[in-house]
Amino acid sequence: MENNNTTTNEIMEFLQENIATKEDLKDLKEELKKEMVKQKEDIIDSVDKKLGELGGNLISLTRKEDKKVVSLIGVLKSKNNLNKEEAQKLLEMEPFPQIFN
Repeated sequence: MENNNTTTNEIMEFLQENIATKEDLKDLKEELKKEMVKQKEDIIDSVDKKLGELGGNLISLTRKEDKKVVSLIGVLKSKNNLNKEEAQKLLEMEPFPQIFN
């Protein structure tokens, strides 16, 4: 049978070659901090971009609906279901008011 006993000197040599020093750990800590800051910035940038896209999409959808409401008011006015003042009052409402002189 082969002797698998490891000597103390072999263990000490292994530790000297492979153990992390305080300086190594300090460097690793700084590297991790930098990476975490970068990841945080990337996440914030991504969320900002998505929120911008969402805002644009909501405005686009709202404008489409506003056009439908404007058309409906026009139809109701043309069929004398609304008078000019009522139609104007409705068209001046938010979110995209129609301004009349």
